[in-house]
Amino acid sequence: MRIPVLAALAAMSWAISPPVFSQPAPVLTLEEAVARSLTISPLLKGRVASIDASGASVDQAGVRPNPIVDLEVENFTGSGPYSDFGSTETAVTYRQPLERGSKRRARVALAEADRSIARLERTRSAAEVAFETQRAWDAVLEAEALKENAAERLRLAEDMAGIVQRRVKAARDPLVAGLKAANQVADALSALDQAGLRLQAARIALAAQWGADAAEFQIDSADFARMDEGPDGASAPDLAVSEARIGRAAKSYDMEKTRAKQDPTLGIGVRRFEDGGDVAGIITFSMPLAFFDRNRGNINRAMAERREAEWLFAEDQRKYAAALRSARAEQAAARAEAAAIRDDILPRANEAAKSARDGYDRGAFVYLEVADTQRTLVDLRARMVAALKRFHEAQAVIDRLTGRWTESATGQEF
Repeated sequence: MRIPVLAALAAMSWAISPPVFSQPAPVLTLEEAVARSLTISPLLKGRVASIDASGASVDQAGVRPNPIVDLEVENFTGSGPYSDFGSTETAVTYRQPLERGSKRRARVALAEADRSIARLERTRSAAEVAFETQRAWDAVLEAEALKENAAERLRLAEDMAGIVQRRVKAARDPLVAGLKAANQVADALSALDQAGLRLQAARIALAAQWGADAAEFQIDSADFARMDEGPDGASAPDLAVSEARIGRAAKSYDMEKTRAKQDPTLGIGVRRFEDGGDVAGIITFSMPLAFFDRNRGNINRAMAERREAEWLFAEDQRKYAAALRSARAEQAAARAEAAAIRDDILPRANEAAKSARDGYDRGAFVYLEVADTQRTLVDLRARMVAALKRFHEAQAVIDRLTGRWTESATGQEF
């Protein structure tokens, strides 16, 4: 009777407060992480505001000069016949400045060039945000690999400690060998704890890229060892901005040339004579005389700025090509080293460590020889992680230079 009663109590407990099973955190891809960062980035929101500002400048650049209304009163006071208002003459004139030399068109073209640069700056900023997120992503993958290595190191140390303890109990090894093996286990356990803390810090740093306080996600750690090259982007954001500055400098030069032409002002009005009440029409025309200011200084400055933009673009092209070649070479070297360790060196080291442990268990080797083979194995795993890290760092640089993530960000509203 006791078992049915317990079963009934358990059923009642389930009905009152059913157990809560925590759902596993969703698996996050690199593309999703980058998309989150692009969506939340304050920098990109600021770039959008800059585009709006430059659009307002385009609208303002197309506005015509305001007209002028003149009111002129003559002979309203004086002496003799002008001592009263009987001889007053009043004139009202409407004047309109007339722009020559396509000034308004040049202003609009310059403002549109600024707006184009603002859009390209947003694209470049998106590439920078994605680059930082990709680096944080790679740091999590590296930290996970280091934690796996630390766990494997602890397993090897514990296995070795078990063998040593059996030999010490059998009086085949001195007690100091057991102490050394125990120290190796303690050191490996501490390294595993530190690796776990570094992994948690890396996960928090990645979540901070999109403003999250907690790292509620999972990552496929196998991505770290795949060494897959991402697709190159179709543009170079840095070069696009640099090249656009050449066009902007050319538009500035064109605008300064239009300012060398003087603008006339045409007016039409009416004059009223108090003495008799007669009315007469007025036409006015004025033109500044370009005796002194022909805007030569500003024209020469704009010309020099255009040459400067051209040379800076050439320098940016040189740096871009060098950086891209360097990143590809570093990636190839890292891939070759990681593949060599994974496919050749590490299997040999594993076999050597296993043979040394088996031989030590049979009494063919001393403890120091076995410890040396295990230390070599741990160092090789660390070297492989370092090589994989260099591979992914180079891939992040290539993605940044070629604008891999900017295509999806170009039409996105931040």
